[in-house]
Amino acid sequence: MMKQRNRQAAAKAADVRKNTQGLTEAETKELQHLFETEQYADYINRLAEIVQNGHYDENALYHGAYSYFMLGDYLRAANIVNDVLTVSPMHLEARILLARICLLDDRTDDGLAIFDFILEHFKEQLTEEQTDDLKDVLDYYANTEAENIRKNFPYVVRFLQASGLMQESAAAEAQDAPQEETAAIECAPAHEAAEAAEPEEISPEPAAAVAEESAAPDAAAEIAQVMAQQISLADKVHLLNAFAAAHFMAGAAEYAAAREELEQALQLDIASAETLRNLAVLAKCQGEAEKAWAFAAKLPTSDFLLMAFLGK
Repeated sequence: MMKQRNRQAAAKAADVRKNTQGLTEAETKELQHLFETEQYADYINRLAEIVQNGHYDENALYHGAYSYFMLGDYLRAANIVNDVLTVSPMHLEARILLARICLLDDRTDDGLAIFDFILEHFKEQLTEEQTDDLKDVLDYYANTEAENIRKNFPYVVRFLQASGLMQESAAAEAQDAPQEETAAIECAPAHEAAEAAEPEEISPEPAAAVAEESAAPDAAAEIAQVMAQQISLADKVHLLNAFAAAHFMAGAAEYAAAREELEQALQLDIASAETLRNLAVLAKCQGEAEKAWAFAAKLPTSDFLLMAFLGK
């Protein structure tokens, strides 16, 4: 039965690849006009029509997510951001938007953790406009979450200090904070693989055994930290996926840690679409195509973007 479902999913992916293409020049101009003139509802409606015709790219989807965000529909915005990051894991604008959604959804630590990861690994890639956006957003939290940031988000502290939004003394306290206090939320050390410009260049080969051994303790500590929190199972599943995403972004050397955290999340909720989608992408990147399709087949609804990615 599973093999049959895998074949059906593969067939759907083949149809997606055959019928999917980038936006036409006319579609690009039309969507650009709607977005730049802040006609967000019209942009969403037109994008839906274009996607139904098999035309889309990650930037058009991102602008759709941003449009939902501006209309206050954070759930749909987050869902589309996940689609963007499935096909383009290095899409910085999408990650920044996801952080902002987390903050507005009262998931402050999740949002700050995403910003901390971006500032650790991709600070030099931020445009001037993106840097200004981060300053505007983090300025508020420099006052309302000062102690939390000093203890747990060192790269946010450095950014705030350099921007003149946090005093030197606060930055010094962050440097002196015990490492144990930040272990649960700090991203793993950057690897050369994280600097790849395009997701297609990420090697699908499994991580070396020595990398798996070094990554395991970090994953175990993060899992223990999440499981010890007095939060709902759904929140634990989401946090585990967030930590796994940080390891995934660090490159193939930390795929094993990402897998361990995703498997723990799956034990908490075997039907979690977020976890199943991430496991499928991870398996694909590790060169385990059959496992990837098996995870995709368990999703409650068909995900054409995911199937297109798995079919590459």
